[in-house]
Amino acid sequence: MTDPDHEIGELLKPDQITVKTLYMRGIPKWEFERYLTKKATVIRGDSYAGAGWQVTLSEERQESIGVWSLVAVDVTLAVVKDQFDDFLLTFRKNFLRGGG
Repeated sequence: MTDPDHEIGELLKPDQITVKTLYMRGIPKWEFERYLTKKATVIRGDSYAGAGWQVTLSEERQESIGVWSLVAVDVTLAVVKDQFDDFLLTFRKNFLRGGG
């Protein structure tokens, strides 16, 4: 969904937000897009926004660790300060991975 009457930058005031970039490895960009599309009220390119938050995704890239190659996406979160911890916890839970 997009709201043509509002730009994403207008939704959050810089002095009221916390910004953090997560360097996510092993999760393809389309999984972030699928999750954020369900949650967002405004979508502009690689930026998704809702009430009190905005998430921007970088381009997907491959990173090598020894002989392994992993997909990597940088996820920049900008969230109202008093909601940041809860938003981050919920976001991370949606992308937990198990391995063995």
